[in-house]
Amino acid sequence: MNIKSLLLGSAAALAAVSGAQAADAIVAAEPEPMEYVRVCDAFGTGYFYIPGTETCLKIGGYIRVEWRGGDVLGQNTFPGGGGDSWQTRTRATLKLSTATDTEYGALKTYAEVEFQKDNNNGGSTNLAHGYIDFAGFLIGYTDSLFAGGYIGGGYSMNDYIFVNYGDTARNQIRYTYGDVSNGFSFTAGIEDSSDAAGDFTRDDGEIDTYVPNVVGGVGYSAGGFQAFLVGGYDAVVEEGAIKGRINATFGAFSAYVMAGWNTDGDYQNDYAQWYGDWAVWLGAKYQATEKLAIYGDFNFMDEGAGFDTDTGKFETSVGLAYAVVPGFTIRPEVSYVSDFDEFAGEEANDWGGMIRFQRDF
Repeated sequence: MNIKSLLLGSAAALAAVSGAQAADAIVAAEPEPMEYVRVCDAFGTGYFYIPGTETCLKIGGYIRVEWRGGDVLGQNTFPGGGGDSWQTRTRATLKLSTATDTEYGALKTYAEVEFQKDNNNGGSTNLAHGYIDFAGFLIGYTDSLFAGGYIGGGYSMNDYIFVNYGDTARNQIRYTYGDVSNGFSFTAGIEDSSDAAGDFTRDDGEIDTYVPNVVGGVGYSAGGFQAFLVGGYDAVVEEGAIKGRINATFGAFSAYVMAGWNTDGDYQNDYAQWYGDWAVWLGAKYQATEKLAIYGDFNFMDEGAGFDTDTGKFETSVGLAYAVVPGFTIRPEVSYVSDFDEFAGEEANDWGGMIRFQRDF
């Protein structure tokens, strides 16, 4: 055997061994693609894409614990009080926001559910808000345009006790043109006139009607200045109210003044839920430090005919908000009401106080 034959034989043997090893080799399967949660920053912080969709979701809420007591805030009424006593409340709130880009703009939804336990009446579950927001239209259940949906309330936890600034929440359809936070805006809508317990009735006691409540308003915002005017018509009692408000911010100091007029001062309606022809609300807040804010609300109203013998004329709530750490705030507050007790024939001066612990997330 010559050298050439030896080399050729060795090469053939090596090729056979290599082929056998290749046939027995284990090839790792490629990993299947994994879909991680993606951050969605198109609609603000906290949103993320729901896996497999182009819809952005934001989850939030808070846990709140309150202790209240005194003539104004005691016993079993939140707010309103009545008696030297105290009560407690714990609330857990879940907030869900969604948003999707469409050819007509953002399609948004918002839902807020409250789970609550009072010391005096057990637990409850309440839909605080639930609506669709699309192309300027809002459809669903939320604050009335007259109360918190356009003009808003005060700074304190008890921004009203007796001097109520209007209906709170309704099923509704409304349209808003313009940016409420910048420049001119206009809003108008219809609200369900029969979806709240204790609706006001006509003299004949009739409450049923196919006619909805009607509300509308105009506003202007520029920098630290805002001005709003809103009106509401109660289709059941066929009366209504007008309310205007001015907000101003100067550095760490902010304040507002709000005034309302009732078309029939002898009676209340869905929008004029104060007694008498007129009512005035004032408020101020000072951000003393990064963590501490000092605030107060001061409310006045006309005497009016009223429905009871203990009608409030002046009330105030003042307090502090201290952010212990980001997301956890402690708020002590004191409230005072000066009213006229017709049974006693003299002024009644009632006090109350509360403290709130709240963790937002």
